[in-house]
Amino acid sequence: MPIAKQTIDRLAAYSDAIIAVVATLLVLGIAVPEDHRFTDEGLIAFLVKMRHDVGAYALSFLIITGYWMQYHVIFLFMHHANRAFTWLNFLFLFFVTLIPFAAKLLAVYRHEYHVVLIYGLLQVLCGLCLASLWLFANWQHRLMVASLDEGVIRGMTGRILLGVAINLAAVGVSLLSVPAALAMFVSVPLLNLSQRRVDQQLREIAGDVRT
Repeated sequence: MPIAKQTIDRLAAYSDAIIAVVATLLVLGIAVPEDHRFTDEGLIAFLVKMRHDVGAYALSFLIITGYWMQYHVIFLFMHHANRAFTWLNFLFLFFVTLIPFAAKLLAVYRHEYHVVLIYGLLQVLCGLCLASLWLFANWQHRLMVASLDEGVIRGMTGRILLGVAINLAAVGVSLLSVPAALAMFVSVPLLNLSQRRVDQQLREIAGDVRT
């Protein structure tokens, strides 16, 4: 059953709100001292102590931003949706809402392999859900604009699946070096800094709409 464009906009707005709340919950995981007689030395000591919490927050915020950038592109290319896509969308959001919990685990138990395993596999599940959304929407162009270039579809698919592969590799690398695994986690959202073919396709579609 097709869903009107207005409903797609509502679905996108709802999803954006969920992702915004998740990003906010990340920073709320950083505890603030309740001692009102905090000295300068005490503040510095606290900031040093909380560096791992801040690092987990920064890493997770960057990752969520990367997901949102790809997610945003999917909705920009869509002209309608259906119930199956909506349920896939909710599944993606479900895993995204678990990121603050995984980030807190990573900050507290950063040297534990099992914690890095949980964090990495969560990113894999998020990436697979995102890839499922993109591929389902592009299946025979059923939910996307008909003029979408095949090269753009392949490029976006490859970019998402590459992120999944890097996260899986990071889980294995964490057995040897946790810092190296964290660096690999950081590299995934950086893949989205430049998407020239996607941006070019969006400009072409926007030009067709105006004309």
